[in-house]
Amino acid sequence: MKKQVVLVKGWETKENYKDFYDFLENQDFEPYKEIKKRWNRNLWETLWDDYEVLEVPIPNRYFADYKAWEIMFEKVLPFLKWEVIFVGHSMWGIFLAKYFDENPLTPLLGGIEFWIKKIILIAPPFKDSETEVIWSFNFKNNKLENLKNISEKITILGSKDDFVVPFEDFLDYKKTLPKAKFLEFENYGHFLGEKYPEIIEEIKN
Repeated sequence: MKKQVVLVKGWETKENYKDFYDFLENQDFEPYKEIKKRWNRNLWETLWDDYEVLEVPIPNRYFADYKAWEIMFEKVLPFLKWEVIFVGHSMWGIFLAKYFDENPLTPLLGGIEFWIKKIILIAPPFKDSETEVIWSFNFKNNKLENLKNISEKITILGSKDDFVVPFEDFLDYKKTLPKAKFLEFENYGHFLGEKYPEIIEEIKN
């Protein structure tokens, strides 16, 4: 039986429909724009032989809403078996942190037994900032007590030159979850490139 990886990729939040409409007004139609290959595609190709990669559907990637994402995320859970690795980038990173803090999972869920083997959070925001408003994804409180109980299973990656999520958020997680594993980089930005061997290594480790 292949090991399972649940992949959830982050997108953008808006505080209201006006902000959403303003965002759309400022978007250009570029039919010939080259689509860059991202690390998540490379992850599929690299892990294909030994892992089953399940990607959570995104209800609305430009108007992210926690409850909508929660509904879609929970549709995936009944398909999970045994030890599962969760990988969340950006907004999906804070989604996983918030979800597992507010919904401590028991081994038996939906009639199928599975355990969290690892949770990998890549450039997750921790709070609102000038570059990232997380709106409905804000934690109920920043103590994350339930998440601390499984923090030894958590790895968080952050880069000092991240232009979307301030590096301060990485340090906030480090302060809040001292037993988690933290990988700090100098020039990975918001992890939008094609290959990050450290992510593959963390999954396989």
